[in-house]
Amino acid sequence: MKLGGEPRGIVASGWVTLGVYRDRHWDKMKYAKGQTARYVDLHWDTLLDPDVNIFPRARLGDKIYSDMCWEPRASGVRIPDEVAVQLEMDWALFLNRPFVVNDFSYADEIDVAKNYVEGAARQITVNVYERSAEARTVCINHFGLICCVCGFNFEKAYGKIGSGFIHVHHLKSLSEIGKNYRLNPIDDLRPVCPNCHAMLHRRKPAYSIDELKQVMKRRK
Repeated sequence: MKLGGEPRGIVASGWVTLGVYRDRHWDKMKYAKGQTARYVDLHWDTLLDPDVNIFPRARLGDKIYSDMCWEPRASGVRIPDEVAVQLEMDWALFLNRPFVVNDFSYADEIDVAKNYVEGAARQITVNVYERSAEARTVCINHFGLICCVCGFNFEKAYGKIGSGFIHVHHLKSLSEIGKNYRLNPIDDLRPVCPNCHAMLHRRKPAYSIDELKQVMKRRK
């Protein structure tokens, strides 16, 4: 958020890649006294030129935004979930890019945090990288909302209720991923429809996208 002199408003967006940690203080006087400050590491997905065009501060006084303090005098202010969702939508419209639906569960997904009795386990066809809202957004903003296997588009088929909906598939199997692995949403993820996503995971290791395309081609 750019405050102070006009123009004022949102100039960038991104997500936290590393949670809060302490490091040397940014103020030289405080650093000299041995004081530290709190930091987070960020990945920026959008950075606008504030002298050209930014999301105006005035728009944040409308409706759902009106109860939120957009000019805090301290850090640690959290945007409520319902406000954040609306802001994501308005930000996507402002940038003229699709709003990505992230609040859903895959049909074949189970909660891996729960315990299950022996014999009750099922195949898990997605992994945490495919469920990352931030990674999904970057992937879909780059590749679009069309299945990269069969070309299906939910909005074209279902209209408004299909807008923004798609799965993403992680190209690397979990066995290939080491403890220091860092996801690159453009290199490692691809948008796929739920049917193709399920078929990709019908084998271990999963079929490649090209392999599944060939399977479909042979059936025609």
